Amino acid sequence: MSSTLVMDRPRVTVRALRPFRGSVVTVQTASAVLRGLLLSCVSGSAWLVVDDADVLVDLDEIVAVDTV
Repeated sequence: MSSTLVMDRPRVTVRALRPFRGSVVTVQTASAVLRGLLLSCVSGSAWLVVDDADVLVDLDEIVAVDTV
């Protein structure tokens, strides 16, 4: 009998995002790429300002983050 272990992908954490607060970042999700100022990050989401609009991104949706 064989078994398969399915693991979730690594999750982006608040701790990993904190150094980027106040910086312009590119956030990639499965459905979009956002470029904006990272204002805050809390246990479940990241708050960005993208083209003068506030955007909340669930941390579980973030695939990658990079500084611009």
